[in-house]
Amino acid sequence: MTRSNIDFVAIRAGLQRLPRAANYTPGEEIKLEDILIVPGHRAALDPDRTLVVGNRGMGKSFWTHVLATPNTRAQVAKTFRELAAVDVMIGFNAAERTDAVAPTKNAIDQAFRDSGDADALWRTVLVRAAREHGVPLPEEATRESFMSQVAWVLSNGEAVDRIVTELDNQYVTKNRKLVIVFDALDRLGTNWQTKRTQTTALLKRALAVRSFRAIRLKLFMRRDQFEDPLLFQFADGSKIENQRVDLDWSTSDLYELLFSWLRKEPKSAAAFAQLFASMNSRRARSGDDLQKSIVNAVAGEFMGATLKQGRVYTWLPLHLSDARGETSPRTFLTAWREAALREPPPAKLAVDHAGIHEGVRKASEDRLKELKEDYWWISPALNPLRGLQVPMDRSALKNLWKAKKTTVEILRNSESTSTLLPPVRLESAESSSSDREGALLADLVAIGIVEVRPNEKVNVPDIFRLEAGIKRKGGVPAPKRADRR
Repeated sequence: MTRSNIDFVAIRAGLQRLPRAANYTPGEEIKLEDILIVPGHRAALDPDRTLVVGNRGMGKSFWTHVLATPNTRAQVAKTFRELAAVDVMIGFNAAERTDAVAPTKNAIDQAFRDSGDADALWRTVLVRAAREHGVPLPEEATRESFMSQVAWVLSNGEAVDRIVTELDNQYVTKNRKLVIVFDALDRLGTNWQTKRTQTTALLKRALAVRSFRAIRLKLFMRRDQFEDPLLFQFADGSKIENQRVDLDWSTSDLYELLFSWLRKEPKSAAAFAQLFASMNSRRARSGDDLQKSIVNAVAGEFMGATLKQGRVYTWLPLHLSDARGETSPRTFLTAWREAALREPPPAKLAVDHAGIHEGVRKASEDRLKELKEDYWWISPALNPLRGLQVPMDRSALKNLWKAKKTTVEILRNSESTSTLLPPVRLESAESSSSDREGALLADLVAIGIVEVRPNEKVNVPDIFRLEAGIKRKGGVPAPKRADRR
């Protein structure tokens, strides 16, 4: 079969139907066909790896759902055999729906206000898990409210140890493991101090639980929480901090995600199967990389007429990555969808380099809006740079922020409402009267919004620069406001 026989119109139609979002909320069903086994995520799913760190959109809640659901976990266990003898329960995921094991955020808040003991919250979760597995509990420990259960745990430490030991013995006898998963930890508390206290207590409890043979705790944590410089300041905290797993996607993972969609989408499935067979046959003869050959066939090899503009396969994930070199799968799919929606369609391709440029612009808009939902302070931090060019000197940026009173504005806004937490380092700097602008820069670096190069120049990656209206010599041009959808 030759390339001219491939229906690129059908492949383009499949790209146009890429999902606009892939957020997973507590209790949402995940279909087996939506699961992509990413080899690089094996460590993140390992029952013995306690802490998994990732920015928004990298898959924390997705894998929480997959692990906690028996049929999806069984699907993954076909590849990752270490999950075959594992049961999983949710210990916390910020759901408002009450659960036999996982307390709601409101229950956590009330119990912590009344008890003041963060560790008791998580020991109570272990007791609730034991109850669900039939471990006998005193009547006082089975009261309906989480607050009452926490009060009992506080007064019955040795009994709690016996209960959890009995749960562990059950699993040792069955030669299985029980993993209790905690997600959405950024929803704990209403300020950094409470959030830090409760999360630190959970990390300590995860370490303590490792003395059991079959019970493990697994925490999915947002990047800015992990970067809190005060979070791991406890005995053996470095053990968890240094052994954490970063949840990220390699270039090949991202393209396999794209290809998996084209395989299952009815409009593109047949055409993509033909393309795959054709490229696979060619690879057998020439030794070419299969993924790159498919991308070249779909979008052309170059981001212009020649290699000078870069190759599509590497150019796209590079320009969609943050300052940490991480690309959100949702952002990657957005860029391809928008590239396929651009008119007019190219001849003999599904998309072309002009469409890919447009896809990156739209992906920048979506990604920055998405992160602003978690980090509201990104806007006031980047607004002073609008119309300016990066890279710029670190000192020039800090002076710009001082002149614009940027850190003062962020701190004032956060003080005016309990729902707007300041960036964690800036909060610490504010209380200690240290370098506020330097702290804000460190906060932006921590979540991948900016990078500080060895020459002390500050750069903003394209994925954020474009939507923020920041210039860069030779970079992808920012869209004109009149052209925005």
